[in-house]
Parts: sequence; structure tokens; C-alpha cells
Amino acid sequence: MKLGDIASVRSGLVLSRKLARENPAQRYRLLNLRSVAPEGYIDLNETDVFDAKEKLPGEYLSQVGDIVIRLSAPYTAVLIDAESEGMVISSNFVIVRTDPQRLLPEYLFWLLNTPEVKHKMFESSSSNMLGAIKAKFFSDYEIALLPISEQQKIAAINALAKTESRLLQQLAKAKEQYYEIILRNTYNEYKRSNQI
Repeated sequence: MKLGDIASVRSGLVLSRKLARENPAQRYRLLNLRSVAPEGYIDLNETDVFDAKEKLPGEYLSQVGDIVIRLSAPYTAVLIDAESEGMVISSNFVIVRTDPQRLLPEYLFWLLNTPEVKHKMFESSSSNMLGAIKAKFFSDYEIALLPISEQQKIAAINALAKTESRLLQQLAKAKEQYYEIILRNTYNEYKRSNQI
């Protein structure tokens, strides 16, 4: 079954068409390529501001449960949650909105970030000098529709793995800072005691 048969697949907004040169009617957060981490999450500190000349249609704004996929390498998919809702999605991305009765967004998020699917994306873009993939790839992508109960299992395991990975990264960073402080304090203490 093609993904386009069970989900809405569309490109993001061409920003120049709605950009306010002066006196913006509406201001939005803007999802950009920098804000999409290769690990599959949105770094909200890296988002930009977009001044629109008019209120934008909801189809171009992120909604909880959307899957947003980079159209350029590394083709990372992110899952929109309450914190990343309401952002403008530019034409650098494709937006997939599923019917959760048939296809769980959390399951699709996992699937689109698997090495096998990313490899197919790379193959599809290899004829393009920019390495960009077309939104049509996602509409035509053949998906094996698992029962919802199986999708839930995969989604839950993936969510747990992502949480654990992020916590381990935070722990590693905290440990580096901790040892840096200990080393600096040890060095400074030695200098003080030996009056160097």
C-alpha cells in the first residue's frame, strides 16, 4: 500500500510567497534545516522567526502528530509534539499527516528513520546534483501496514530508546563538565599550595 493512500503527504511552504517585507501581519516560529537534529528531534533553540504578510493556512503549520521530513540529506524525519506545534514548515521539508486509526505517527516516525528507508531515499536522490528528494517519493512509498497493536509496540520501544539515548548524551556531557571542574580545581589547588 502506498503511503499517499493512507496519509496526507505535501510539501512545505515556499517562504518567499508569504514573506512580509515590512509590517508583518503574523509572526511564526520557523522550522529550518539547522533545527532538525540528525537523531530525529527538533532543537527549539535553533528555530528562526518568520514574518508573514498574512495569516498562514493550517496546512503549512506543524500540528501534533505530523511527521516532518528533510528533503535533503540526511533525510531526517521528526515527530511534531506540543512544544513544536504551530511552526511554519518550509519547502525544505515534506509534511505527512496520518490517520491514527490506520497508521500511528509514532510508528511512521520510526519507520522513516530506519537505515533501510534512508537508503531508499538516498538512492532516489542520487540522480539529483543537490541530493534532494522529491515529495512524490513519500506519496509513492510502499508501506506494509502492520496491525495497530504491533505499531504501538514498535512506537513504544522506539520512544524508550530515544529517551534513553538522549539521557545518556546528557549524562556524558554532565560528566565531561564534572571532570573538567575537578581537573581545574586540582590544578589551581596545586598552584596555590606551591605558590606557582
